[in-house]
Amino acid sequence: MNAFKDDVPIYLQLRQQIEEQILARALKEEDQVKSLRVLAAEYRINPITAGNAITALVSEGVLYQKRGIGIFVSQGARERIIQSRRGSFIRETLEPNLRLAKSYEIPKEEIIAKTKSIYGEDQ
Repeated sequence: MNAFKDDVPIYLQLRQQIEEQILARALKEEDQVKSLRVLAAEYRINPITAGNAITALVSEGVLYQKRGIGIFVSQGARERIIQSRRGSFIRETLEPNLRLAKSYEIPKEEIIAKTKSIYGEDQ
């Protein structure tokens, strides 16, 4: 199905793809996630690798398991993902880019105006 990058472990990439489906609301709270066998076959990966991705998401409370039934999206999963990504986004993406903008002497008013435009708060 999707090609995986060589520089990141496959289970982390699969985990991120599942998180992206939750963020995009393609998987909603209480939706059942595909079984390990189906994920492994679909992505052409080892079932253990698929299991590692699911186990990581279960341990973080994003997914939960109903014994004998399957794996489901937890209540509040989307908010958990957003919260966990928010801090790293600010540290790893936003701050370095704001510093770069400052080095390019882009006025902060222009940054603020662009931010308001993106957030739909045009004046």
